[in-house]
Amino acid sequence: MKQYIIVTVLALCLVSCVQHSRDWETLMQVESFMEERPDSALTVLQGIEVDDLPNKAEKAKHALLLSMAMDKNYIDRTDFDVLQPAIDYYEDNGSVTDKLRTYYYQGRIYQNAGNDALAMRCYIAAHEYGGDSNDILTKARLYVAQGNIYGSLLKWNDYIGVNMQAAEYFLQMNRTDSYVNCLIKVCNGHIQNDAYKEAEMVLNECGGYRNDISDRILGKYYSALIIHLYASGQNEDIAPTIEEYLDVVSDEHIDYLSLANGYLTIGEFDKALEIIIDKDYSHNHDQELRYYSILGSIYLSLKRYNEALSTYFKYYELHDSIVYSIFESDTQFIEERHALEMQKAKETEAKNRLTILVLACVIALMASLYILNFIRKRLKESKLKNIQLESEKAHYEKMYLEVLSERNALNDMISNSTVKDKTMEIIKKRLGVLNTIIVSHLSEKGTDVKRANEELEKLIADRNDFIKSTRLTLEENYPHFFTYLHDKGLEEFEIDFCCLYAIGLKGKEIKNYTNLSRHYKDSSEVRQKLGLVESDTNLSNFLQKLLKNESE
Repeated sequence: MKQYIIVTVLALCLVSCVQHSRDWETLMQVESFMEERPDSALTVLQGIEVDDLPNKAEKAKHALLLSMAMDKNYIDRTDFDVLQPAIDYYEDNGSVTDKLRTYYYQGRIYQNAGNDALAMRCYIAAHEYGGDSNDILTKARLYVAQGNIYGSLLKWNDYIGVNMQAAEYFLQMNRTDSYVNCLIKVCNGHIQNDAYKEAEMVLNECGGYRNDISDRILGKYYSALIIHLYASGQNEDIAPTIEEYLDVVSDEHIDYLSLANGYLTIGEFDKALEIIIDKDYSHNHDQELRYYSILGSIYLSLKRYNEALSTYFKYYELHDSIVYSIFESDTQFIEERHALEMQKAKETEAKNRLTILVLACVIALMASLYILNFIRKRLKESKLKNIQLESEKAHYEKMYLEVLSERNALNDMISNSTVKDKTMEIIKKRLGVLNTIIVSHLSEKGTDVKRANEELEKLIADRNDFIKSTRLTLEENYPHFFTYLHDKGLEEFEIDFCCLYAIGLKGKEIKNYTNLSRHYKDSSEVRQKLGLVESDTNLSNFLQKLLKNESE
């Protein structure tokens, strides 16, 4: 009887531990209508007394939902006072969807505070820990947020890629406005890359939804269309497109900067000036930069040289501040990289100031229209060239850092590996190529740097060949090693990274070689197939020992 009473008491305690309060059902209902009625969701959540919630799970759910509701009601938080209970709890608990949302909204807070580096770190964690979630809309918004950061860093290929992924998710959820909006961003990225055919294909896709999208997105579509027309030199189509734009889109959703640039391109300078003069774009640095660039070109075309000079001074002052902010925010760059970029910024600033001085001289001397027009074109070409150079530099520096990391890994592997001479020759041969490229990349000669960059492209691309040659050599020298792996049911790609483990590479380097986004999960599956439990030796030591035993 005494034992029965004890069991009953324990059972009641267990039930009381997992039982939710009456507010839990309210939280679940709020979660169900969050997307359709975010204002109602915010009202309900603010009416719940947090201190009355009985446990960390309910407080975490309330914190997450309240952060979501605030974000959807355009309340941009820059602190973690609301979200912190969710951050603390879902780090080790909760579903993959809870983790996905928590990391995403944590990143949104960092982004609101202007810390793009920490925001991007949160977004990467959201992909890693929430990748299996079925919350398609949060995944789509996650890619959009990453795209905003890539755009601010002028990384147009990455910008295009994440917005294309977001568009696919929005289409999957029948969110037509969001789908077309992401495609318009993809189009603008292609235009920045001078890929006008690709931009036109995307615009054609957007055009098929003109009758299904809101007036706001329709305005963005026509703006992108006009930008594409004057960027690709299709000037004859600009005037009818502008007329259609003004006819079908309401005034509040018209992009007057694109409109003014269209009029400027077709020679209607007075109309271009009338559209944008005295407009205030100070709330958005990118828009403000476009404003001064277009306004300066209009003044030059109208031969109002003093206004042109003043406008270009404002343009370059703002341009320099934006360039410096990009350098400071890109946390991937080491100090040496940062020093190189600052040197480039100073050179760019010197060139810009020289151009302004030339323009001032032209004003003083009342030079001919031909010279003024020539300067205007050079200014535009210089701006586009600088953007392209910065993008290319960032791309090659990232590859250079990858090569340095690979060189260090191979050096460590040579000193520790027990593989036979033939395999070691392959490793040393690749190490020799890596050292040659690194030395060439440090050269101050432009031709050597260009050749080094070309070699970098080839080297990053041939990692599969290195894996293949390494495997073939091991297979020839250690046949029983491969027989053992096949008998354990390993797939071919699993055997490939087992070979890399066996010759001494570490998990981080193997992930870079194989480009496996789920490397750690795949490693866990290999351990299971090999019969290794958590308490056993790590996978690298096991495979190296297996290879060593066969050689003895």
